[in-house]
Amino acid sequence: MAQQSRPHIILASLTLAGGSRYPSALGHLVRTATVAAYLANVLELDDAEQRRIYLVAPVHDIGKLGIPDDVLLKPASLTDAEQEVMQRHSDIGADLLAGTPDPILQLAASVARHHHEHFDGSGYPGGLAGEDVPLAARIVAIADAFDAMLEPRVYRQGMAEAHALDVLAEQSGGYFDPTLVECFLKKVSEVRRVRAAAEGLVQQYGDVSGVIRFYGARGESPSFLRYIQTLG
Repeated sequence: MAQQSRPHIILASLTLAGGSRYPSALGHLVRTATVAAYLANVLELDDAEQRRIYLVAPVHDIGKLGIPDDVLLKPASLTDAEQEVMQRHSDIGADLLAGTPDPILQLAASVARHHHEHFDGSGYPGGLAGEDVPLAARIVAIADAFDAMLEPRVYRQGMAEAHALDVLAEQSGGYFDPTLVECFLKKVSEVRRVRAAAEGLVQQYGDVSGVIRFYGARGESPSFLRYIQTLG
């Protein structure tokens, strides 16, 4: 096995595991990653950084593997105690990913730990604020929140897109980096397209083949990422 391919195999396997946690989870993970990679492209990050964000974003919620079903799948609002249990997924996921010196998996651990930090410092687990929150985590936070708002969950209906966009705008500078929100809101039609493409990937090829196609082969730049980059 080529050394360069190992992170891809680990991340693909963890993505499949995370995607089995609740119905439609895999679609959410792939859509979130696709939108995050597109936003990284809009920000004109270098190609290597765009690729890293694309690769690690699907495992941002891998720590939910350690959250009990009665909390994760509860068909009602969580109590304060249950919220505390749910919030542990950030550290669980980071600890799961951080056991290797590989830089891609270290970035994955950082995103897993910090994607619920808020720009104003009110998030978790570290209460980081502003640019102390790693850039990749700030990008994934917006992509994750937007997709999660649109997606029906066991405890609520999905939001209309216009409502979700209003929430992003209202939380600019609060939960979310205002510069990133501004970039996102200027590219809503393109975001819509990349989300649809990501959903199509999963629907057309299924879980295993869809994830294999998402990650590509032998560490090469995935063709799906190249497609996203053409929309910038």
